[in-house]
Amino acid sequence: MDTFELSYRDADSAFHRMDPFAKTLFIVAVSLVAIFNSSLWVGLGLFLFTLFCATFLSGVSLRAYWQLGKVILPFILILALVFPFFYGGQVTAGSDEIALRTPIKDLTWAALGFGALLALRFLAIGISGLTFAFTTHPSDLVHNFSRKGLDYRMVHAPVLGLVLFPTFVQLARDISTTQRIRDLGQDLSWLRRKWERMKHLAFAMLVLGLRNGQTQAMALDIRGYGAHKTRTFMRPLPSSRFGKVFGWACLAAGVAYLALQIANLSGAMPWDLAG
Repeated sequence: MDTFELSYRDADSAFHRMDPFAKTLFIVAVSLVAIFNSSLWVGLGLFLFTLFCATFLSGVSLRAYWQLGKVILPFILILALVFPFFYGGQVTAGSDEIALRTPIKDLTWAALGFGALLALRFLAIGISGLTFAFTTHPSDLVHNFSRKGLDYRMVHAPVLGLVLFPTFVQLARDISTTQRIRDLGQDLSWLRRKWERMKHLAFAMLVLGLRNGQTQAMALDIRGYGAHKTRTFMRPLPSSRFGKVFGWACLAAGVAYLALQIANLSGAMPWDLAG
């Protein structure tokens, strides 16, 4: 069985040599373009750009991306196949000519393009997010943003969640296997059985989260984290001129595209499902 793990992969790629702040600029730029995009060609280009970065600049195999990508694939298919039925002129992604007749609603090329645009939007954001997670060491993230002036506790909380995420996933698998072995709730209805299993899973994960969080907090206190700038030593923070230029260039392009979209705005926003 493939291992489902959202965690740092050690490598020596262009993205690994970038500091976390530069990669954050990249994520923000991709998100700006994806959310405010109203063109299929731009959506396709953004998706191919993030795929190029994942393939050639991250040093992580596409197999690792696929292991997580296949989990969100059903959601992407829902966007592409279901949301065209909710199309109400949000974006110009095709002509008004009927492309597909269904018992529910006749779909135009514009409606189908709307679904494809939503799918490309989330694919681009998802791939860029995975690239960030695979190439960013948690301690580097805390170190980098702490040096930017943010309170380390504000940075450490979400980072701790990322560190513990693989543990939570494995715990969920183990509990699910144990419940099936013990035939927990087999004498109940399907809905009640699911509810009983979820209660046991939620309680176990809550206890584990509190225990790991307390252990982490005690480890930080013992090491005197934050007590003095020379008290706690971090590993060398990665940084490269290419990364800084790349991050700021992506952000500049994203802001420029946002300004262009706002200037040409007429009617509903691209993400407005109400039309």
